[in-house]
Amino acid sequence: MAVKKIAYLVFVFPVIVSLIFGGYVLSDVLGQPGRQINMWQFQFAPHIGQQEGNAQIRLLNLVSNYTVSTPLNFSVRVNNTSFDCGDLYLTIYNQNTSPKQIVVQHAYFTQCFAQTNAVLPIQDTFSPVIDTPGIYQIVAEMKDKTNQNSISVMANIRVQ
Repeated sequence: MAVKKIAYLVFVFPVIVSLIFGGYVLSDVLGQPGRQINMWQFQFAPHIGQQEGNAQIRLLNLVSNYTVSTPLNFSVRVNNTSFDCGDLYLTIYNQNTSPKQIVVQHAYFTQCFAQTNAVLPIQDTFSPVIDTPGIYQIVAEMKDKTNQNSISVMANIRVQ
């Protein structure tokens, strides 16, 4: 009988105390602002060719796969006239680096498209050439005349 009590004291009691102490420490840490548990830290392959973002701005003629040294010929369509005569920013990020690094970035100012329903950039082309294979993210951001509001769209492409 005394052996059972000693076994419980030696083996079960430390487990119970450890669980209670660990729960207390974890709840204290998670009670601090900006703390969270991130147990799902897997990185999934990005969706190649799918556009994500505001439905009022779209990338046109974008292909999901390109070959090395082939120009990326695409344009942007904005369907919200409140962004008429605003500024367009096009950026390509390298998804293979951490943190993402900018490969190409262009700004097109005063893009007035509403009257002619033109695609952007107006009277210009955005056709950069990427020489390194990998997965790249294209981000198109349109700001209004006052730079107060913006809409954006992003898509991932593969260069082989």
